[in-house]
Amino acid sequence: MRFKQLIQKTLVVMVMAAILAGCNTPTPTPTATAMPTVDQKPTLNALSTQVAQTVVADLTKNAPTATPVTPTATEQPTQTPAPTNTPQPTALPTATYIKWTSTPIYTNTPVANACSITEVTPLSTTTLAKKADFDGKWIVKNIGSRTWESESVDIVYKSGTKLQKLYDAEDLKVNVPYGSSLTVIVDMTAPADAGTYTTTWAIVRGSVTICTLDLKITVGN
Repeated sequence: MRFKQLIQKTLVVMVMAAILAGCNTPTPTPTATAMPTVDQKPTLNALSTQVAQTVVADLTKNAPTATPVTPTATEQPTQTPAPTNTPQPTALPTATYIKWTSTPIYTNTPVANACSITEVTPLSTTTLAKKADFDGKWIVKNIGSRTWESESVDIVYKSGTKLQKLYDAEDLKVNVPYGSSLTVIVDMTAPADAGTYTTTWAIVRGSVTICTLDLKITVGN
């Protein structure tokens, strides 16, 4: 709108300049006294220059201001992630073949000569009187694979204090097979002095000891 008004002003100025230029045509003056002629052309030129400068100044003042354009950030291309190293599969251990072997089964091989003592009297905690008569007694079980034969097996004194009254050996009176028990009795007398005494007897087959029979007694004051 202001630009249009400026154009109109310019046209008006130009029209006025033209009119003024037309007025510069010399007019016949009366012969009476000659007036000096004033040259108005410089004035018109100055006026035209001023008008033109005013128009330019208005145009410059009202010229539309360029709106700065904010540069738009250019979207960077999405970077493709570098491929990651895929771990290599771990090598499986090599199977070792172990030849199967059967586990041996052990069986108890019965010992030819073995025994188990199930009872002993008197007990080691029993206190006997001096010179007291008593029986040394053992109940013995045959747990060996061989029968105790009466003709080859004996009961003999081996060591310790001699507490027996009659003999140091006695023949076996019966056969004792595996799993059977035998009662061995020896007639004895306690010593005359107080104290603790031990005696050892045995069931033997020749030089082989089948069973050892230990006895311990205490004699009081």
